[in-house]
Amino acid sequence: MNIIKIFCIFRLFLLFLSVNLYIFFELIENNMKKLSNLLKKLSYTEIINFVERNISAISYDSRLVSSDTLFVAMKGTKVDAHNYIPDVIKQGCKTIVCEKVPDSYDDVTFIRVDNSRQTLAEISHWWFDYPTRFMKMIGVTGTNGKTTTTFLIAQILERMGLKVGIIGTTGIYFLNRFYNATHTTPESFELCRIFKEMATNGVQCVVMEVSSHSLEQKRVFGIDFDVAVFTNLTHDHLDYHLNMENYASAKKILFDNLKSDAIAVLQGDSEWAKLMISDCKCENIAFVGRNNLNKYIIQNERIMLNGISFNLSTDTLNLDIKTSLLGKFNIDNSSLAVAACIELGYNPYDVAAAMKEVAPAEGRMSSIQLRTGAIGIVDYAHTPDAIEKALLTCREILQNSGHNNSKLICVFGCGGDRDRTKRPKMGEIASQIADIVIITDDNPRTEDPASIRKEILQGIPEENKSKVLEIAERAEAIRYAVDVSGNGDIVLVAGKGHEKYQIIGQTRFHFDDFEHLKKM
Repeated sequence: MNIIKIFCIFRLFLLFLSVNLYIFFELIENNMKKLSNLLKKLSYTEIINFVERNISAISYDSRLVSSDTLFVAMKGTKVDAHNYIPDVIKQGCKTIVCEKVPDSYDDVTFIRVDNSRQTLAEISHWWFDYPTRFMKMIGVTGTNGKTTTTFLIAQILERMGLKVGIIGTTGIYFLNRFYNATHTTPESFELCRIFKEMATNGVQCVVMEVSSHSLEQKRVFGIDFDVAVFTNLTHDHLDYHLNMENYASAKKILFDNLKSDAIAVLQGDSEWAKLMISDCKCENIAFVGRNNLNKYIIQNERIMLNGISFNLSTDTLNLDIKTSLLGKFNIDNSSLAVAACIELGYNPYDVAAAMKEVAPAEGRMSSIQLRTGAIGIVDYAHTPDAIEKALLTCREILQNSGHNNSKLICVFGCGGDRDRTKRPKMGEIASQIADIVIITDDNPRTEDPASIRKEILQGIPEENKSKVLEIAERAEAIRYAVDVSGNGDIVLVAGKGHEKYQIIGQTRFHFDDFEHLKKM
């Protein structure tokens, strides 16, 4: 009897093993795609040594390849992956996409292309079965306001009953999941992986920040955006783009690639708005702003200590918008979000009702009551325009709440290895609007922190120098700002917002502005 039992158990084990091995090999087979099928989807100039192969993985990192990997060699701002092609081949890789073909290797297939970054995007969409086709895609671009506008649109659409995903500076969110993001807009392969996961889990709409870098570097190539939103264009990233015209041209790519039935929503009072849509093929273009030439007109603005309110009107509509967000610039962000959702076909009054319930994005004018009776505010403002708007908002809050004699204290610094030209401008602006300015460190990275602070201080006019202090240690700077504050004052800690780290050299340390204010 025992032998029979053992025999039956053994047979069941073999059956279980065979079924699971079958599933295992089916999964391997399903994760492989034929090179010839990929080539039908690519724009390439030449194929050298073509051999039909199964591709099991895509990589643009030379350290992460194997014999079944398709490697894409891309030129970066600091590293050219073409230089690592010999190393990739030594690791067994047999299929390589590149712009420059090295000396011939008999057993390696080279696919020569004009732009490896664009090709990576084409490969990524194909590899993940074109997931964006199953979701409504909304892209938000501009210097400031991208994160807030993205979160507002997402929250409104969620209240309209949609399952929504968010991709941006503060991370990737969908269906109670969160992933950290290393870039405002991830690389195309990571993007498509995320899109695939979202689509598989039933996400119906993706609202994402679209940075100028991602547009110029083809990270969002191949995404058919249903809606594109333009917030503004001000001084930033000129270390990369060199001038404002190049910066604007990069942003413009989003609108140049819109299909005819897409929707474009733009801050119409911006001097760059008309340029953005100068080659736009879409037929539905809506400008939002304060002058009467806009389709959506902002009127009757009120900025209070506990929020904002305004009217948004068209020829046939007059909406009363109220929200707990702070500041005049959030009137701009809110109006763009409302207009985008109305243009998508949602009931304007339902959209206005949803705005009453929205919450700000993390680190965007986030406020806390301090032990001294002052209000602490943390904001991501890290450009001249953004810090000016944040400070003017704080000044308006003080005036509208009857605290005309209260102090406005500003703590900020500038990041290292980034646009240096904005540093003196930010120093000048802060010293003109705030009553006390404390210059401190903000992710100095590999630059000398003292040199960064010096460049900020160079922009401060002689007559304002008496109200400016330099405290290198950021925690100490925040502590000092709270210590000198009093009842009714505002302490604005600007520059890092949602970030929970400080980068010194090449080391990342935990640091959270809001956390430090909480201790106060």
